[in-house]
Amino acid sequence: MTSRVSRAAAEGGIIVSHAPTRMPWVGRQLRDLALLTAPAIITALTLLIAWELRNTPFPLFDGLLSPPRHPELYPSRWLSVGHAIVPVVFLIANLVNRRYGEDLAIGHIYLSWSAAIGAAIAVLYQMHPLLPAAADVPPLRVAAAFVGAMVIGQLAGTYVFDRTRGVVWWKAPVYSALTASFVAMFLFYPAAYAFTNESWAHRMAIDTGTKAFMSFALLLPYLLLRPVVRPTAGLGGY
Repeated sequence: MTSRVSRAAAEGGIIVSHAPTRMPWVGRQLRDLALLTAPAIITALTLLIAWELRNTPFPLFDGLLSPPRHPELYPSRWLSVGHAIVPVVFLIANLVNRRYGEDLAIGHIYLSWSAAIGAAIAVLYQMHPLLPAAADVPPLRVAAAFVGAMVIGQLAGTYVFDRTRGVVWWKAPVYSALTASFVAMFLFYPAAYAFTNESWAHRMAIDTGTKAFMSFALLLPYLLLRPVVRPTAGLGGY
């Protein structure tokens, strides 16, 4: 998961760089896996919470992103708290990127979605009696479109974060989350609903606006976690 390519970054006017590690390849992979296990589990739990809250209306944009006094057009008729929780996975990926850099952030994305898919399969096929029963399973096309779009969106966000990190603390998380949101939503809705009877273009616009709003709202937890999740030696960014 880690690269041997040295990477220079400026932090406070001092040039620092990653030195190639002498650790054996297997040791590096096990170390990286240990570092990423916790954020991957947190990401999977976040997605589980979002799924559980998929039927809880999110009324914040009623009358704002729809004509006022027309309840039949309010986004909360389909927009849920689950939609608003999904961007938390962008926050987690940004914190991993801030701490460990781009290579491990990419590894985190693949590991976390592998864990989420594994958990979904375990629930779907009831691989353990303690697992909850599967309900309202989305069509395969929708599920595949969501996973693919989210992975691509997060990868794009990781690229943007790593190249905008610096002494202005808010730029990298905002630019990264907005990039991930726009890429993911503009890929998901056409892939999931094109050539169907769903009014997906309108929903795509509202869902994208929701995730853009959450990108700014999640700056607060990012700010509070900055003193705890500090960049490792050799990574730029204040």
